[in-house]
Amino acid sequence: MTIRHVVLFDYAAEAPEAEVQAVIASLNALPGKIAEILDWSLTEDLGKREGSFRFCLIAHFDDMDAMERYLAHPEHEQAVARAMPILVKLAEHDHPV
Repeated sequence: MTIRHVVLFDYAAEAPEAEVQAVIASLNALPGKIAEILDWSLTEDLGKREGSFRFCLIAHFDDMDAMERYLAHPEHEQAVARAMPILVKLAEHDHPV
């Protein structure tokens, strides 16, 4: 049974767009650095509806142990630490597939 990890997130309106894109680039580099990631998709919302999250990350892992190793991986922690100062909304959901 694989695990699907879904993260919806958004950044502060005043966050410099260059920094937002640098954070997205650092996140998108994770599949090449963390072996536990089976599949990765990070997309930007079309921006058509009020209140939508700007970004959606969907990643797949072999099991919860693999996902926990990903979450604790130094590269993941570094990417998250860079994102936190400008992050304003975050929602996570994990489920088996």
